[in-house]
Amino acid sequence: MTGSSPPPGPLPDGASVPREVADGWRAVGLWRAEGFVHDVLRTAAAHPDRPAFVGHRAGRPEGRRTVTVSYARLARYMDRFAAGLRSLGVAEGDPVAVQLPNWWETAALVLACWRIGAVVVPVLPGVRGPDLERILGVTRARVCVVPDRWEEYANAEVLAEVAHRLPWLRRRVAVGDTAAPGAVDFGTYFLRTAHERGPFALELPLSLASPDRPALLLTVMGMGEDHGTVLHTGNTLYAGLAAQRADATTAGTGVFASPLPLTSLAALLHSVCWPLAAGGTGVFQDVWDPRVFLELAGSTGAEQVYATPAQWAELLAARRREPRDLPELRLALTGGRVGTPEALLAELREELGARVRNVWGAPESGLGALSHGSAERPLPGLEVTVAEGRLRVRGPSVALAAWRHGAVVEAAWATRDGWLDTGDAAVPGPPGEVTVVRRADERTGGLFVVPVDELEEGLRAHPRVREAAVVEYTDATYGEMPCAVVVPALQAEPPGLVELRDHLTRRGLTEAFLPTRLELVGSLPRDDSGHLRKEPLRAWLTRLRPGSPRTGPEAAP
Repeated sequence: MTGSSPPPGPLPDGASVPREVADGWRAVGLWRAEGFVHDVLRTAAAHPDRPAFVGHRAGRPEGRRTVTVSYARLARYMDRFAAGLRSLGVAEGDPVAVQLPNWWETAALVLACWRIGAVVVPVLPGVRGPDLERILGVTRARVCVVPDRWEEYANAEVLAEVAHRLPWLRRRVAVGDTAAPGAVDFGTYFLRTAHERGPFALELPLSLASPDRPALLLTVMGMGEDHGTVLHTGNTLYAGLAAQRADATTAGTGVFASPLPLTSLAALLHSVCWPLAAGGTGVFQDVWDPRVFLELAGSTGAEQVYATPAQWAELLAARRREPRDLPELRLALTGGRVGTPEALLAELREELGARVRNVWGAPESGLGALSHGSAERPLPGLEVTVAEGRLRVRGPSVALAAWRHGAVVEAAWATRDGWLDTGDAAVPGPPGEVTVVRRADERTGGLFVVPVDELEEGLRAHPRVREAAVVEYTDATYGEMPCAVVVPALQAEPPGLVELRDHLTRRGLTEAFLPTRLELVGSLPRDDSGHLRKEPLRAWLTRLRPGSPRTGPEAAP
């Protein structure tokens, strides 16, 4: 149960890495002595009017939807929010959960946490009650900040409903017109109260913003019934950016745009950390609209854009309907934990007129590799090895710890010589290269890592389902997606995909985790011991083509 889980601390910091190893990373510029908070203050002093963030807010009146936040304003509100968190009792090392859309306040709140040495717990906007409660339970967050409502979901009410089962959650903060009963109103308490001039501002030494301190507790869905967590510091977040910037094949240091949620690791790196480290500008929108995003990227002069394969497919389609130039675009990044279909990569190269790179990354490694030709080459400093068919990583961008819910937190360098298992299946390639074949069974999905065990349990609970398995399949447009393979209770009355998705939603499953494909079979392949064999299912799904007979995978080798 959530309430019985042990606290995650104490958390490892940069000192857990052997000194000679850390010094080597610093010597080549992959780690540094100052962090992202220092970047904000430095640029605010030198270029106070330079835009730090440009965001589009769909819910605002026409003419007021584009919001630009200068470095001077960002620095002021970073300190204001930091002192406000301190006044609520947040101390150094305390976890603070942030479940907010792509607003500049989200980025400022993340920076405010780092300003006082607190640890950010990012939560994707689409995460619903059961998963939110689990994340807050695993991380023991002291404060949780949510929108009052977002996309017809009553976030603040749901948080209030689960809070009584989370005794360590000291404060609930709601952003919106009406705060839920018992919640702190973000607008009144944070935006409009000058905490930076009050007594708590005196307790903000910059030493608390050291990049060696724990900075991010990232929950990884789908590592079994109990979720997993990885721990990053400011330096492990910075290292992948520094390594990519040092790569001569990349370009673009001014304006960075991404439509991904700011509370995902990928967007946090590309829309917040990288722009700030470069003294540039991050560009984002709160409601995904490919037409609006193209207009925003073009008007801000975006030099680098990172998006998922699904988003790139929609962007290209929108661009064909209404041609829009991206005159400053130099680098298009796509991918993530899974690759991008080659056909889509070819379209991007042809239509954008910019360099296109496929990115490989994982919660444990941050930004890990870029494509060079047909293979992903690890970025400078990242070591990879394949042990028993599984990809392991070590290096300056690798998390300092990764653990399962309920387990004792141990520094990777203290117990595993810095190596972390990503759970991905891989094969070694030429020297310095690696090919990720697929994820481990319990992890599937693209941007959102799907909790497979929970999905399968929910499918089996449907009255018209006898057996069910969830496996990944590669969509030619959208990349890796979850497929439900179902044995109906009655072959004459099988359930439909919409019916199953509605059923899973009622059980509290987040929409982003739901299967996007359904295949009906007579039975599931099992070994002599009765254990489910997923590899035949994957091979069968790969062979299926529209209009082909749906012969089941039962006899597959």
